[in-house]
Amino acid sequence: MTDALKIGTVSVMPGEAQRGVIPIGGDMYGRERGLPIIVYRGVEDGPRLWISGATHGDEPEGPYSINLTLPRIDPQELKGILVVVPVMNIEAFMRGDRGDPRDAFTYDMNRIYPGKPDGYATDRVAWAHYEVVRDNCDLHIAIHSGGDHSFLDKTIFCAETPECLELAGAMGPEWDLVNASGAGPGSPASVLAGEGRGAITVELGGWCRMLTSDFHQVGQDLSDAYLNVMRHYGMIDGKARYAGTWNRGHQIALLADESGLWVGEDIELRQPMAKGTLLGRIYNLYGDVIQEVTAPVDGQVFGLRFRAMTRTGDWICFYAVIDEVRDNLIP
Repeated sequence: MTDALKIGTVSVMPGEAQRGVIPIGGDMYGRERGLPIIVYRGVEDGPRLWISGATHGDEPEGPYSINLTLPRIDPQELKGILVVVPVMNIEAFMRGDRGDPRDAFTYDMNRIYPGKPDGYATDRVAWAHYEVVRDNCDLHIAIHSGGDHSFLDKTIFCAETPECLELAGAMGPEWDLVNASGAGPGSPASVLAGEGRGAITVELGGWCRMLTSDFHQVGQDLSDAYLNVMRHYGMIDGKARYAGTWNRGHQIALLADESGLWVGEDIELRQPMAKGTLLGRIYNLYGDVIQEVTAPVDGQVFGLRFRAMTRTGDWICFYAVIDEVRDNLIP
């Protein structure tokens, strides 16, 4: 604990917080590019928690919730290490696009992670992140939202491993929907889960909730969950809070079968819903209803499209089928 810890370009001593970057190569002017990172190193040993935002560039909830969280952390009272990466996909974030608009081959970083050191542009950025995180991480939270087309309410995706399920359960009492995801290449959570670490993807937000108090509330809800995780693992003082039970399910994608104008019903997200419940309608340009979108089975809606214009095959609804109710995610 007396030596400096090096993560990316950051060198940090116990009880310090330092800023730096993960180098990702130069630009055409010869300047070094990098992913911004902030490292909080506690005065005592403990878990190494990473929080990474904006894997998709149209999802600003990650950097904003991280902004709200850091003033609440004192490295002098921290046990372990907190590393935050506000934006993982800089090129996409600058444009407000899901992926790097100039990379047609590895456009979606959340599908090609951990990338390749000699791959396409996004491959290389993903690999730079992975090279650093793999040697310095016990727990990882990847922050996502509905971006520029949908709103998603508090949902977790994680693999069926004890480490991942415990981290999911530690997010707090409002995070009781835990959908299944795999372990292995694809996303940061799946890769790290395959290596035996606690890693989850969390979903909350969307561009329709970025005005005034809505965006602040989304950021605060995420920040509160990070601190609850840190309390659970003994990184900061305080008593963690938990859901009484967790709904463990899997996602069904409901797609538009017609092109037209999507108008959703006034439904409550993340509440039990019966098969056949009307979720919304698609109208043609003459005002005729050409499709009614309904719940395919009993379950929960955790996300809805808010873009009115649709074409055949577009996302309409993120729907969770509840496979079981658990009370044992926390050991």
